[in-house]
Amino acid sequence: MENKSMNRSKDLVHALYNSISQSEKANFDDIKEVLLKVYVKLDVSDEKNIPLVNKLVNYINFTAFTEKLHFSSDEENIMKELSEIGKYAGLNGAYRSDYGDKSQF
Repeated sequence: MENKSMNRSKDLVHALYNSISQSEKANFDDIKEVLLKVYVKLDVSDEKNIPLVNKLVNYINFTAFTEKLHFSSDEENIMKELSEIGKYAGLNGAYRSDYGDKSQF
């Protein structure tokens, strides 16, 4: 199951990056940068990536809230799917670092 979910998470990160990149939205540069970093790290299908997906979702949600960014309904759906994958990270994935710090990636 892990291998399937990691391939799915990579596809979702790719889809979210493409959607944001193709839109005319401003102020999404940090999120796009983090999505690229995470995409590269998801090459290795391994359970260690679940906390990374969880951190990604937390970072995007925190950044979107603080910067008042809005996502399309398709982007929201991608975020929900990533949240489903990241929820298996447990408490360590949620509390290890500052949500808004892109250097954690």
